[in-house]
Amino acid sequence: MEIKSNIKMKFIIFCVLPCLVSAANILVLETTASPSHHIWMKTLLLALAEKNHNITSISADFDVGQSPNLHYLHLDKVYEVLYDETSEDHSQNLDFFAMGEMNPYLAYYNFVSYMAQNVIGCVKSTGYQQLLNYPDDFKFDLIIYDFIAGPVLLNFVEKFGNPPIIAATAFFSSNYASKITGGILTPAFVPYPLVNMDLSSFWGRTNNFLIFLLDYLVREYYIGYKINYHVKNDFATGKDVRDIEKQIKLVFLNKHPALDMIEPLMPNTIQLGGLQIQRNKGLPKDLQEILDNAKNGAILFSLGTNVKSEMLGDDRITEILETFRSLPQYTFIWKFEADSLPVEVPSNVIIRKFVPQSDLLEHPNLKLFISHCGLLSTQEAVWFGVPILGLPVFADQFYNLELSVRNGVAEKGNLGNINRNSFKQLIEKMINDPKYRNNAKTRSNVFRDQKETPLERGVWWTEYVLRHPNMTFMSSPSLNLGLTQRHSWDVVAFITSIFIFSVYVILKICCLSFRTCLRKRSQKSKTE
Repeated sequence: MEIKSNIKMKFIIFCVLPCLVSAANILVLETTASPSHHIWMKTLLLALAEKNHNITSISADFDVGQSPNLHYLHLDKVYEVLYDETSEDHSQNLDFFAMGEMNPYLAYYNFVSYMAQNVIGCVKSTGYQQLLNYPDDFKFDLIIYDFIAGPVLLNFVEKFGNPPIIAATAFFSSNYASKITGGILTPAFVPYPLVNMDLSSFWGRTNNFLIFLLDYLVREYYIGYKINYHVKNDFATGKDVRDIEKQIKLVFLNKHPALDMIEPLMPNTIQLGGLQIQRNKGLPKDLQEILDNAKNGAILFSLGTNVKSEMLGDDRITEILETFRSLPQYTFIWKFEADSLPVEVPSNVIIRKFVPQSDLLEHPNLKLFISHCGLLSTQEAVWFGVPILGLPVFADQFYNLELSVRNGVAEKGNLGNINRNSFKQLIEKMINDPKYRNNAKTRSNVFRDQKETPLERGVWWTEYVLRHPNMTFMSSPSLNLGLTQRHSWDVVAFITSIFIFSVYVILKICCLSFRTCLRKRSQKSKTE
């Protein structure tokens, strides 16, 4: 009887399971050319692929062979157009240090130029043509797109029968998402993150307001127009991408309140801060031995994926290496991509073109992280409770570091004008003062204390949209309002106008009354 019962149970499971679990075809538009954005997005895509969803991603950055369920179409012309060169290392002509020192408006101009050129690179690419050649009746159950550079290639939503859309980005700012969620701009207390804005003065808040407003108008009337213009031959009868963008169901942000600026969020904004952080996979044997033997502690130095080490120049590299040489009690692990160095490498410095950053940060002997303070690196340092010596270069790196300094887990150095003596003093200060480590551990506990991992949350909400493709209950009616209506600027202008007019009328009446009184007095004095 027991055997028959087991057979029946297995039969029921095999019959019912296919009805409960279904794989989906998901199209991903990774149209923001950035290695860090790709790392974040790839983490989500691999997790979805592990759940048997079939993923097709069109991207300028990609990794082959990581999953049989994850396929890439290459946006091969994007970096070539962005940097106007055809070598493999597309970033070597960029001067990120100069970008970090620009005034806010000039820095913002650079980001606008990036977005505009990014569109051109996308539509020139082989992957774009391949996706255009897909039959119109090909079924995608969901489209995920990185919206930070605008609604690039969003016309494919119409081509494939208007499946539901999720907007996702490795960035943290909800103000970037406000246009597509119906949220409000908050320049009074949230700095524009890409230009290191100071809100401590009236003029700082004024500039912040102008940058926010400029960004909204540029995205709405310039980038949106640019996208429509470049795809009009391929989507002649297609809708405006700005209208398609309003169809989004959810927005995924790389954000967590313990790490980032506090700002209002719409209910369809899902916070997935630290989604890219993976559990320890184990260090390579050589690095494991190096860190195990670093009895006085090891220090990790990395400038991320955009700022290449050779961009530092010989003078900066020399100052950095001489600083490390003067601290022989510590082991330094430096992610450095160049093949040659201007001076001899000290015996306590380990050079690697690639390092498993998360695994290194998790090791108990890793005492300090010297970082450019990119968002992903900052999140990983917080997750593993490691203090940061920040050397920000451009964009949001300055603000990420400012928040870390405010939380007592970081100090700021100056990579633009680095000096071996002051650099050494900063390293010793942070290693020897336990407050940085203690604050980092406290912040780590807050960040980790979640009911599920950010990645699990991202997968669940993605499948939620697959289960409810026609969901509209999270969409705000404010999407149908213009910028002035959404912020009640028209109402404020109306009330202000009424007030000014009323004051004018009252003053006019008072003046007339005063003149009448003067006239009567004058006439009375004449008769007397």
